[in-house]
Amino acid sequence: MPDGSSLLHRANVPAPPPPPHLGSSPLVAAFAAATMRARAGTLCPDDAHQLLDELLHQATPVPKLPLNDFLAALARAPASDACRDGLALAISLFNRVCGEGPQVAPFTDHTYYVLVECCCRARRPNLALAFFGGFLKMGLKSDELVANTLRSCLPHSSFSSNSPPSAFWSPIAAFSAATERVRAGMLSPEDAHHLFDALLRQANPVPVRFLNAFFAALACAPAGRQGPALAMALFNRVFREEGGLQVAPLSLHTYAILMDCCCGAGRPDLGLAIFGCLLRMGLKTDDAIDVLLHRMSKLGCAPDAFSYSIVVKGLCDDGRSQQALDLLQVVVKEGGACSLDVVVYSTVIHGFCKEGELSKACSLFQQMMQQLRVVPNVVTYHSIIDALCKARAVDKAELFLRQMVDNGVQPDKVTYNIMIHGYSSLGQWKEASKMLREMKSQGLTPNIVTWNSLITSLHKHGRRHEAAGVFDSMTAKCQAPET
Repeated sequence: MPDGSSLLHRANVPAPPPPPHLGSSPLVAAFAAATMRARAGTLCPDDAHQLLDELLHQATPVPKLPLNDFLAALARAPASDACRDGLALAISLFNRVCGEGPQVAPFTDHTYYVLVECCCRARRPNLALAFFGGFLKMGLKSDELVANTLRSCLPHSSFSSNSPPSAFWSPIAAFSAATERVRAGMLSPEDAHHLFDALLRQANPVPVRFLNAFFAALACAPAGRQGPALAMALFNRVFREEGGLQVAPLSLHTYAILMDCCCGAGRPDLGLAIFGCLLRMGLKTDDAIDVLLHRMSKLGCAPDAFSYSIVVKGLCDDGRSQQALDLLQVVVKEGGACSLDVVVYSTVIHGFCKEGELSKACSLFQQMMQQLRVVPNVVTYHSIIDALCKARAVDKAELFLRQMVDNGVQPDKVTYNIMIHGYSSLGQWKEASKMLREMKSQGLTPNIVTWNSLITSLHKHGRRHEAAGVFDSMTAKCQAPET
């Protein structure tokens, strides 16, 4: 294992004797030598990282004073041939210690002050805010020196203008700082929106784990701070603004956090809307079921028939009726069939009909009645009958009409208009006339839609004399056809 003497030898300068109270540790001497080289502009990044390697490979903590002096010298060093960006190197070493060895390199309030002050001097306020967030996370109390130093550089922040963020703006640093400010109760809604202003004006995406940590902190904000509502407002901005999803990528965990926000705010309807967005972005059915049946129930937002209808309608509107059916089948398997009603199944049947999947629609219709004991309503029948008529299978459509009557579901004007149009479009005037008479016998008065179907089809098939007769019948009843 290397020791501090290896760097002392490479320094080409004698190591200054450490102060008496620090002892004569080779590592302390190595830090002292490296500090002198940083101030002289001769310490390269490789040597700095090697020094840190030596520190992290041993168990004895380095005293605080040499470590703080070393970071301060690096952060304040002007650009040189050996090191172009001392502040970036200091931050890199700081991050390594945080991740690999805080026990051998303890940080104090002075360490954070040094880094905050150096970031402010370099006009990099977002990095300064990130270190201040780490300062608060460590449980350290801010004094006037730290607060005033930070305050002095904030006017330079890109958050306060409409101009693009500076080249040094770091999404990671900005979101890390904002997360700690949320946890400390110090982030206002205005500051949160300024943060997203800066994010959406530049092209560097924030890593999803930092975005999730920020949303999670808002979701857990104490009552009265409106953290969940703020999280939803920021989420909407990401979706609404061009390029939002490129710089703020959302994951399954992000959506789960946002659903927590909605349920925590007593708005399960918004939680379901978020869930719908998640499905439209390609969430697998198994994951969807896990969220809908398990996670939402734990949050006190147990889904009901209305909940399922919202989700299913969103899928069917997007032409994904098969995924909607898969969702319902897993719900039944999980024991949630009691939550599914005729509206949910009718939505999927209508979706299949729109997509031209008549066999699937009819199969689900039969399964709904025979296995699930869900009674179809007039809307369910309309979807099937209309799809069959458009497929020129009007005879099969009439079978569903008869079944409809037998099951006690009363046909209405829409039902008969569909059938009349279906027969008329095929030139089957005898059957169309029969439907018209049946419609009247049920006490239903033909309307404009009824007459228009007949007249249009008669003209289309060259039967203008009969079309004129229908027109005269309409005008005698004070109805006018649509042009």
